[in-house]
Amino acid sequence: MQPLTELGDEALLDAVAASGGQPFQGRQVLHWLWRHGAEDFAQMANVPQRLRTALAARFVVRGSTLASASLASDGTEKLLLRLGDGETVECVLIPEGERTTLCISTQVGCPVRCVFCASGMDGVRRNLTTGEIVEQVLVARRRLPPGRRLTNLVVMGMGEPMLNLDALLPALQRIHDPAGIDMGARRITVSTSGYPRQMERFAAADPAYNLAVSLHAADDVLRRRLVPTAGHSVAEIVAAAHRYFGRKGREVTYEVVLLEGMNDRPEDAVALVETLGGLPCTVNLIPWNPVDELAAGGQLRRPAAVRVDAFAAALRRGGLKVTVRRQRGADQAAACGQLRRRELMAPPTGDRGSPTA
Repeated sequence: MQPLTELGDEALLDAVAASGGQPFQGRQVLHWLWRHGAEDFAQMANVPQRLRTALAARFVVRGSTLASASLASDGTEKLLLRLGDGETVECVLIPEGERTTLCISTQVGCPVRCVFCASGMDGVRRNLTTGEIVEQVLVARRRLPPGRRLTNLVVMGMGEPMLNLDALLPALQRIHDPAGIDMGARRITVSTSGYPRQMERFAAADPAYNLAVSLHAADDVLRRRLVPTAGHSVAEIVAAAHRYFGRKGREVTYEVVLLEGMNDRPEDAVALVETLGGLPCTVNLIPWNPVDELAAGGQLRRPAAVRVDAFAAALRRGGLKVTVRRQRGADQAAACGQLRRRELMAPPTGDRGSPTA
């Protein structure tokens, strides 16, 4: 059966009318679905039982369920959602001070195949639907303790967001909509590994979200070594990102996953300064969060803090604004794709679908 989360407002109101409901009752269902995050029809207390029964004969409220939850010692919680067809996808809750950031996915797996990321190790299975993207927010929001709310959303989990704009853009609209989940556009960031044509389409959409570009290196040869599927030059990607700034007025963030001896050398910092210097941007340095399967050969290593600090200092001397991301959830396989791979590689058990906390 089709999930209600896949229906637009008009389609849902039509479904309620076809089930014998009135327009105001359709709006009640919408309110329960998005504002209250109802998981089933029984929770829609002020909707008549006969209408709930009629809707339940044709629809389910959501298409995904929580398969497992892993809580790290620093409070980071990684959630594995099982989709209606049995596939799984990850999202991550990251509490830090007054902020609570949710990182969500847009595809099952990933086609980009960055050499340091677990998401692409098994390729991409399919795009997520609009409902499956938004359901990650609904599931995660319900996990929050009393008094804590979602403050920020980053679309930089599994998958390449720019390759699923048909589903992502309406999902973001639902998340942003005051009648939906009601999150401000300035609190929503979409990350891409660099697809200029799709970035132009993203720039044409309203409202204006934040854009992050996973650059990793300013040298084309090195970048293709880190991102083997890279089909565009660094210059093309940076130009598209700068056009986004020109159209939206939102400063772009460039993300660099640092790997010891590969892209954290002094010459790598010089190349970034030459490429990004003078542009309105921030460089976000991310010391690699090790993935067991990728670290086994010893070629990929997380750089020591002293190397990260030296790299950041070199960028700052070159006039760039720099942030350094602190490692989160390391004791619970927080790197993208790890939890899903654990689930895929695990032997079948009788309670495979039971969530654990």
